[in-house]
Amino acid sequence: MRTGKTGRIRAMARRYKVVIEQDETGVYVATAPALPGVVEQGDTVDEAFENMGAAMRFTLDSIVKEGEDPPHSDAPHSLEVRDIELAV
Repeated sequence: MRTGKTGRIRAMARRYKVVIEQDETGVYVATAPALPGVVEQGDTVDEAFENMGAAMRFTLDSIVKEGEDPPHSDAPHSLEVRDIELAV
């Protein structure tokens, strides 16, 4: 957070990467590399993304209320996902 010219605290916008994967039951699971442990899900990609936004907001608000700085995104600017086939 930064203090503006009026002396009021204003929030800083930060971007965070969200990764959404479909699990074996068909549910979409969302995670954020910069916020380990914050996980949400939904029946659709949009629902998982919306739920994750709410969970991230709650987590970031809690961090700020504790007097800590919210983390910067540690995800790369671009993200590549590839399949790998392994014999097990």
